[in-house]
Amino acid sequence: MEKLQLSVIIPVYKTPADSLLRALGSTSSLMFPHETVVVFDGDPDTCLLETVESCASNDAAVRHITIPHAGLAGARNAGIQASSGAWVTFLDADDEIVPAGIEDLVAYGDRHGCQLVQGSYRKQMTETVERCGLDSRPKLFRGGGARNFLCTVFLVDCGTSTAWSKIFLRSYLIDNHILFDTTLPIEDTPFMFDAVVDMDCVGFVPACCYVYYRNEGSLVTSFREDYAQRIQQYLKEFKRRVDSLSDARVTASFEQYIVFYLLLVMLHFVFNPANGWNAQRQHAEFDHLLHIDLYQYALEHADCRQFSYSKRISAFVVRHHMFYIMKMICRLRNRQIHN
Repeated sequence: MEKLQLSVIIPVYKTPADSLLRALGSTSSLMFPHETVVVFDGDPDTCLLETVESCASNDAAVRHITIPHAGLAGARNAGIQASSGAWVTFLDADDEIVPAGIEDLVAYGDRHGCQLVQGSYRKQMTETVERCGLDSRPKLFRGGGARNFLCTVFLVDCGTSTAWSKIFLRSYLIDNHILFDTTLPIEDTPFMFDAVVDMDCVGFVPACCYVYYRNEGSLVTSFREDYAQRIQQYLKEFKRRVDSLSDARVTASFEQYIVFYLLLVMLHFVFNPANGWNAQRQHAEFDHLLHIDLYQYALEHADCRQFSYSKRISAFVVRHHMFYIMKMICRLRNRQIHN
């Protein structure tokens, strides 16, 4: 039996059939031995099951498993356990991979003995496309240099904080019991942190290997009453992991990560047009957040020069408590997201 070079893990939960079909179509173009493991997170509806089985009838690399509903983290964990490729990569059911880019990552990882290889990706929004990547040239992080890559996990504009747009050596994940934390509201960055913290060879290839389509129903675009509280608790839990390393470089990067999430809370909670709040309520929530110790400290100490220009402006505005300017920035950003 031919050795599988890659397992593509696709968690599926109430995904539109046409989106899933697009995702599966992208994996079918891979030119080396691979498998596509669809993980149904709970019993699928007939349309989704028929979509996958139809693809499987035309592509022997496609197979599926069904687990009791466990959320994205649980479905990905099941996929890791069920897969058999030398490398694994994660594909959200409403996105797609770029086969040539993934093939470049696998070739680079095999050549250099990497445990992880990072690629670049495209962020497809309603009217704009953004390119996210760590650099314009390949880079290899060996030995102590892998800690430099760990720092980039908290620099969201580098594209390294997500579980997708990269490949993982499956044996490394299995041997080191690296799994997604099912207790946290954000899965990707803690997984990346846990995976990379003890790695000694990480690669980066600038090839675009993934297309991310912004989902209007996702956590960061819909309004949730508990969003700010969930994010604050998540950051506190994550901070304990970071503090346990006693590494000043990683801590400094994490302070930027906290500021980034504060900006998200401003955008998707305080100034979310769906919350129905008047200016007085918005101002009260704005002031409350800026008096939370976690955010106060990060705003005071974070070096945000590695943020994009627009995020640097937003961080400056929040740092100086400029309520009305932040409200205007969020209004413009929300229009960009939702229109």
